[in-house]
Amino acid sequence: MKRWIATLLLMAAVFIPKSVFAEGSDGEAVYRILDENGREITLYAGIPEAGDEYIAGDNSHFRVTAVDADNLTASAHSLGSYELPDVKWLTESARPVTAPQKAVALYCTHSDESYEPTDGASSLEQRGGIYDVAESFKTALEKEGITVYYSDENHYPHDAGAYRRSRATAASLVEEGVDAIMDVHRDGIPDAAQYEKTMNGEDITKVRLLVGRSNQNAEANKAFAAQIKAVGDEVYPGLIKDIYIGKGTYNQDLMSQAVLLEFGTYTNDKEAVLTSTGYMADVMNKTLYGGVTGAADSGAAEDAGAWKGIGWLIGALIIGVMIYAFAATGRGRDAMGKFKRSFQEMTGGLGSGDHDGPKDE
Repeated sequence: MKRWIATLLLMAAVFIPKSVFAEGSDGEAVYRILDENGREITLYAGIPEAGDEYIAGDNSHFRVTAVDADNLTASAHSLGSYELPDVKWLTESARPVTAPQKAVALYCTHSDESYEPTDGASSLEQRGGIYDVAESFKTALEKEGITVYYSDENHYPHDAGAYRRSRATAASLVEEGVDAIMDVHRDGIPDAAQYEKTMNGEDITKVRLLVGRSNQNAEANKAFAAQIKAVGDEVYPGLIKDIYIGKGTYNQDLMSQAVLLEFGTYTNDKEAVLTSTGYMADVMNKTLYGGVTGAADSGAAEDAGAWKGIGWLIGALIIGVMIYAFAATGRGRDAMGKFKRSFQEMTGGLGSGDHDGPKDE
């Protein structure tokens, strides 16, 4: 009898669809994205589509070409290495951009998202642990001198209509005149190790950037995500896990500098996630406000150049007058007197000791 039961279980494992075993949080299927050689390059909680793009941590660039729903896999073609923006200005000794007001916006589309080890469940209907992450991120951004417009509006349930419900929230935040808007999430893949990271001796989690490719701002959104990754790679290598460019809008059509941030996954400890928000706030501050632009520094450079030019002009004037005085008199004492008179005539009396204006004749 036991042998018969074991045989039945083995047959079930073979014939039951793999999706039953490959669920992430919220009942989402978890797909393995494979390169041309069948090597796994990443996991994706959700349904990938042909045309999606993926930029790995090492900047390897892929495009999804086919999806196998039966086996929960997607095939991706290599596009070579993705060239991130140049961020050499981060290490240059130049003052940062001074903005009239530094302001960003935060909200959470999937209000239920939580961290199982800490919150006790991967999903909490009323208020998920993701709000703790958003509020920690808000505090860290404010420490960087950034004004944060934050909404803790609840958009439950976690379904296909969540982004439609959160759109009104996002639109109202954009109206505040912010420089960027960020939708705070956590991933749904079951493997915590995919996000675990140690930074400066602290346990943190990596951050995945998600960009929608089905809106008029898609290229600008992608460029913004690439800039964030470039800065992150420079100041905190490994903090930015990767970038996934998927079909959808994620309300990123509302603004060119919009991005979805996935802070860890549901199997990570939330305390490690909270620690990562401080690092991410520094990255966002440097990305948005820590660069050097012509507009920000041109005035100071022009002023310095002008004063330097004036200094050279005055020096040349003094030397020229002295040479003239000596050439005209041939004697030291007479030359100094000639120099004083000539200098006062050329500068309108500067240095004459007469500070009360012209006297009456």
